[in-house]
Parts: sequence; C-alpha cells; structure tokens
Amino acid sequence: MSKKISLHVRRWLHPKYWGLWLFFGLQRLSTLLPLKAIEAPGAFLGWLTYRLAPSRRRVARINIQQAYPEYNEAQIKKLIKASFKSLGISIFEMGIAWWSSDSYLRKQSSIEGLEHLEQALAKGKGVIMLTGHFSTLEMGGVLLSLYTPLHTVYKKAHNPMFDTFMFYYRSKHLKKVIPNTNVRAFIKGLREGYATWYAPDQDFTKNIVFAPFLGGTATTLVSTAKIAGMTGASVVPFYPLRLENGKGYKLVVLPALENFPSGDQYKDAVRVNQALEDMIRSNPEQYAWVHKRFKTQPEGKPSLY
Repeated sequence: MSKKISLHVRRWLHPKYWGLWLFFGLQRLSTLLPLKAIEAPGAFLGWLTYRLAPSRRRVARINIQQAYPEYNEAQIKKLIKASFKSLGISIFEMGIAWWSSDSYLRKQSSIEGLEHLEQALAKGKGVIMLTGHFSTLEMGGVLLSLYTPLHTVYKKAHNPMFDTFMFYYRSKHLKKVIPNTNVRAFIKGLREGYATWYAPDQDFTKNIVFAPFLGGTATTLVSTAKIAGMTGASVVPFYPLRLENGKGYKLVVLPALENFPSGDQYKDAVRVNQALEDMIRSNPEQYAWVHKRFKTQPEGKPSLY
C-alpha cells in the first residue's frame, strides 16, 4: 500500500514547514538510539511542556482530581508530571514506530492475551480493538499490526504536512488507515474480517449519550455498539504498556466484551466507558490526561474547564 502513497516532498519545502522538518529529523535520529536512551530527552521535553503549557497542566489536574478524589496534592502532582514525561517520550517513540523495521519492533515487544484476539478473529466477523489515547498509542498500533493485519480509525491532523507524514508512515505498517469520517470503510473492513484499532475516548457532540467515566459524566459515542451490532464484530479491549528502563513494550489484550451490544444504548455506553476506565486505571501514568474529555456536559451542567 505504501508504494501508492507519496509524501509530495516538494510541497513541504516552504519555510513555514522547516520547524516540522527539524521535528521529523530528530525523530528519525532517535531510531539510531537504544530505547533507554530516549527516556532522558523525552523526560526533558515532557518537563518543558509541563512548564510552558499551564493550560494543559490545568486540564490534567482537573481530570485527575475528578478521577482520583482520594489523592492528596503530592499524589496529584506526581501523576501530572509522570503523564507529561510519558508524552515527551512519546514524541521520540513515534519516530521509532514509524521508521523501525518490523523485526526490530518484534524484538522489543511482547503480548499478553493474544488468545483473546485470535478467538475473536476466528469468528470471521472482524474485531473492534477498543483502546484509549495513551501516549503509547502510535507504538501500540504498529506493534499490534505484527500479530494481525490491522486497520485503524484516526482523526486527521490540523497541520497538512504532519497529517500527510502520519498517514504515509502508518500505512507502511497497517493494512488500512481510515479517517474517522469514513464510517463505511470502517464497517467494510470489519465485514471482511479485519481487526480495527479504535479509540472513542474523546469529547464528541454528535451520536452520543452522556455516561459515567473517570468520576464524571462524559459524552460517549453510541457508534461502538451500533457498528458491533451491524457487523457482528467482537469488541476486544487492549492497551500498550511502555516498560521501564528501556525494556520495550507489552501489549495487553483483554477478553472480548460479553453479550455486547445489549440493545440498550446507555447500558452499552457505560460498558465501553468501564472497559476504557479499567485500562486507564491499570496504566494511568501513560494516559493523555491533557485532553478536555469533559468539555461537553448535559444541558444545565457547566464544563469542568
């Protein structure tokens, strides 16, 4: 598939893109380093972002305070800093995911619960790989593609150059890269029996119900259950885990949701959010707490932000 896609390099030679070229160059250089070596510069970048982005630091604090009301100030601050560090590491990690060979990536990873994916695939009706926006999501998708031909649903980036590069390099590893507006392609892939990476833990305003999530109320897509019902696809939760001290990555695949969908939109939304919440609480340091997940609220209830 990658042979049919071009980066159109000449299109991006304008000076306004030079900063992004430097960004990609640093990412490319990161592939020459052992995994442990990217932790220090990643931690520094995370610290810098923490210091220079007070608005995102505030969002992370609000989200964490809601999710962990039992935390004291020291615990809240520790988790905020850990999440920013993880985000910083993910910048270099993205380059490793894009430019490294499959053989190298396989050596740096392991998988737990592969049988759950294999059992779901054996049904021949496709698999919705339910996950969240962890800082390791780029690596997680590429690693999962080592075990099964994988489709992914993604939201286009605002910067056209970044979006082009992201689509190109994801397409080198993945079977198909599907914009989140192309629901028909998502459904078609499932009906053809493919697994599809899918992360619905964002703030949406259409095709939603309000359901409990991480201590609050969040907009929750009804499309997860709707598409599963239309196609017969299993919904299998999974999350990628970055191991400490450069020891690689582990994919954690959990059992498929049972008796899903139930036919009750609200009940199914709660099931999806609970599955996501369980994964996040298993790996909170690597979750993207900086997203305004609770921005849209039921009428009469103010936004948290």
